[in-house]
Amino acid sequence: MNETYDFLTMKYLPQILRNFKTSSVINLIGLTVGFSVLILISFFIKDELSYNKFHENIDNLYSIYTHNHLNSFGWNESVPALPEAMRKEYPGVKDAALLKNSKEKWLLTIGDKKSYEHVQLGEPNLFNIFSFPILQGQIPKNTSQTKILAISKKMALKYFGKANPVGESIEINNKDKFTVVAVFDDIPSNSSIRFNFWAPVQLLEEQVSEGYLDTWYNLSFHAYVLLHDNVSYKEINKKLYNRIQQSNPESKERARLYPFEDLYLKAWGHQKSIHMMMLIGFIILILVSINFINLRIAETFEKIKDFGVKKIHGAKNASIYKELIYEALFFVAIGGIFAILITYLITPNLLNFIGKSGAQHSIISFYSIFTLGAAALIIALLSGIIPGLTIKSISPTNALKGKFSEKLGIKKLRYILISLQFSLAIGLIICLFISNKQLSFLRNKDLGFDKEQIMYINLEGKLIEKKKTLKEELKRNPNVLNASLASRSPIGIYWNGGGWKWDGKPKDFDPQISFIETDDDFQKTFGIKMKEGTYFQSDIQGVVINETFARMISADKSPLNQILRYEEINVEIPVIGVIDNFHFKPLSQKIGALMLIPQLGYDEMKYLFVKISPENRTSTLDYVEKTVKKLNPTFPYNHHFLDDDFERLYNREERLRNQMIIFSLMALLISCMGLWGILLFMVKQRTKEIGIRKVNGAKIIEVLELLNKDFIKWIIVSFIIAVPVAFYAMDIWLQRFAYKTEINWWIFILAGAIALMIAMLTITLQSLRVARRNPAEVLKYE
Repeated sequence: MNETYDFLTMKYLPQILRNFKTSSVINLIGLTVGFSVLILISFFIKDELSYNKFHENIDNLYSIYTHNHLNSFGWNESVPALPEAMRKEYPGVKDAALLKNSKEKWLLTIGDKKSYEHVQLGEPNLFNIFSFPILQGQIPKNTSQTKILAISKKMALKYFGKANPVGESIEINNKDKFTVVAVFDDIPSNSSIRFNFWAPVQLLEEQVSEGYLDTWYNLSFHAYVLLHDNVSYKEINKKLYNRIQQSNPESKERARLYPFEDLYLKAWGHQKSIHMMMLIGFIILILVSINFINLRIAETFEKIKDFGVKKIHGAKNASIYKELIYEALFFVAIGGIFAILITYLITPNLLNFIGKSGAQHSIISFYSIFTLGAAALIIALLSGIIPGLTIKSISPTNALKGKFSEKLGIKKLRYILISLQFSLAIGLIICLFISNKQLSFLRNKDLGFDKEQIMYINLEGKLIEKKKTLKEELKRNPNVLNASLASRSPIGIYWNGGGWKWDGKPKDFDPQISFIETDDDFQKTFGIKMKEGTYFQSDIQGVVINETFARMISADKSPLNQILRYEEINVEIPVIGVIDNFHFKPLSQKIGALMLIPQLGYDEMKYLFVKISPENRTSTLDYVEKTVKKLNPTFPYNHHFLDDDFERLYNREERLRNQMIIFSLMALLISCMGLWGILLFMVKQRTKEIGIRKVNGAKIIEVLELLNKDFIKWIIVSFIIAVPVAFYAMDIWLQRFAYKTEINWWIFILAGAIALMIAMLTITLQSLRVARRNPAEVLKYE
C-alpha cells in the first residue's frame, strides 16, 4: 500500500527530474514512437477481427461456395437458381438471398442533381438475413416490383436533406423512374457486404433474358444462407454436394456452405494481414523494450555513486528496485500519454497509411489502451529489474568509488539484446528490398499487351446505340492511333464459365474459359501479337484463343479450324487464330484460358478503348470529350486510363512496401539508439583503461578498434540470424504470386552492409569523443 502511495504521490518525481538527461529525451522519443505504432496496430487488428460480428444471426449465417475439379476450395460464388431451391427443398434452411457479384454503376437524377452511384442488386430478403435495419418504409416481398430502390441514411441525407425520401422518384440512366421504398441504416465499415443503394435482382430478368435467374450454370452471383438454430451446416453440405448436377448434369460444379463469420478473415485471406501486423507490433515492442532497457542500464550506472550513498544509509535492495521501477514507470507513462496525443492528432494520416477509415475517437479504444498499458508495464518492470541485478551485487564502498564489474550473465544479456535488435532491423531491411523488388517486377513485367496511352470511355446512354459512330468519329483525329469496342477490360476479364466442348476433349475435363466480346481492332489497339492464324475481320468469322487455351485443346497440334461448341446457347464457332498469352488478371494468378469473340451479342459492349498519341495529348483529350458530349449530352462525361487501373491492382503491395520502409527505418533508428546507450555504459566502465592506453602511446585508431570489435562481432551474429528467417518469411509471401522475382544473394549482403555501416557510424561518432579526450584529465578524474 505504501509503495502505491509513494508512486501516486510522486515521491520520486524530484529525483527523476533532477536526473533527466539527453538520453532521457531519446528514451521518451523512442517510447512515444513505439507506443504510437502499437496503438495503430491494435486498432487495425481490432477492426479486422470485428468484421461482420455486428450481424445478429452471425452464428447461423453461411455463404455458398462453389468449386470443381480445378479448385479444391472454390470461390464464394453461386449459380442463381440454387438459393430458391434451398429455400424449398431443405427444411434446415430458414432463408437464402441472392446477390449480383458486382455492383451496377447507374446515373441517378434527383431533382437537379445528377450523380453516378453503385447499386447492389439483390433479393429483398437480404435485409432479413443480415442486420441492415430498415429505418423508414419497407421493402415489398413481391418480387414483381422491380422499379424500386432502398437507400442508406447517408444517401437519403445527401439527396433529400431532412425530408422523408420514401415515395420519391429517382430517374435512372436518364430513362427509367424508380421509387424509393425504404431507407436503411448506414452499413458499418467493418462489413464485408457494403452498399448505399439496393434494387431487386429480378431486374436482370428484364435486362438480360427471362428465366436468367433460374439458370444452373452462371457463377455471376453471391448467395447467403440462414439456417435454423441447431442445424448442422455439414449435414446440409452432404445433400448440397450434387444439387447443381441434379438440374444440370453437364456441370462439374459442386456447392457447399461456408461459415460467413470466417469469410472475411480466412476465405478472403485477411487473417494473413493480421498475422503480419501482429508480427510487426511484436518486433517494434521488442525493439523499443531493448532500446529502453539498454539506455536505462547506462543511466543507472551513471548514478552508481548515488546508490552507494543510499546503501551506506541503510537502503535495501528492494528499495533500489522500487526506485528503478518507479522511474521507468514514469517514463513509460509519459511516453504513453504522448503516444495517445500524437496518434489522436494525426489519426486521418495514420488510418490512410494502414488502409482503414474511421473517426479520430475510434483509434483510441479500450483495446488499444489495454495493449499500450500491458506493453508499458512489461517494459517498466524489465528495465527496473535488469540493471538492479548488477547494482545489488556491488558493495557500497565500491559504488562510492565508482568501482564495479558487471556479472557475466548481465553482460551477455546486453549483447544478446543488441544482437536481437539488429537481427530484427536487418530482417526488416531484407523484407523491404525483396518486397520493393517484387513490386517493381509486377509493374515492369511485360504484360503481353500495350497499356500505355490507352484511355477508355464507359458506353452508356446514347453511346450504347451510337458506339460505332463514336469510334469512327474519334478515329478521324490524327492523334487517335486506334480504337476498339470491348465488353471487358484486358486487365479485368473475369467473365468465364465451363461447358465449352471440342473434338477430342476428355469427358472429365471442363476448364473455366474466360472470354471477351470485341471487334476487329482489339488486337491492333492493344498491340497483342498473333502466334498463328489470323485475327477475325468482318469477312472472317471465328474466335481467337490464347496459347493456354490452345495447349488445352491440343498439346502438339495446331488448334486452327477446331470447332468450339457451347450447347446451352447453341453456339458453334471455329478457331481462326492463336494470340500470345497476355496477362488479363493480376500477376498473383497464372494466365488462364481465354477466347476473343466477335460481336455476337452474348455480352454487352461496355467500353470503347482509345489509343492516343503522346503528342498533343491535351488537345486530343479535349477532342474526345467534345465528341462524347455531342453524342451523349445528357450523361456526364468521364474517362479513365488503363495504366491507372493497372496501378490500382497493386495498391496492397504498394501499401506494404511503404509500411516496410517506415518500419525498417524505425528499427534501424531504435537499434542505433540502443547501441548509443550501451556505448555510454561501456565508455564509463573503460574510461581509465582508455586513458592508460593513450598514456602508453595508443593511437586514436587503436582505441576505436578496442571499442568497436565486440559490436562488429555481434552485428555479424545478427546478420547470420536474420538471413534465414527473412528468406523463409519472404519466400512464403512470394508464393501468393504466380509470377515472382528472384531472391538474389546480393539483397542479403546489401542489407547486412547497410546495418553494419550505420552501426559502425554510430559507434565511431561516440567512440571518437572518448578517444580524443586528454588522458591526463581522465586519469586525474579517476
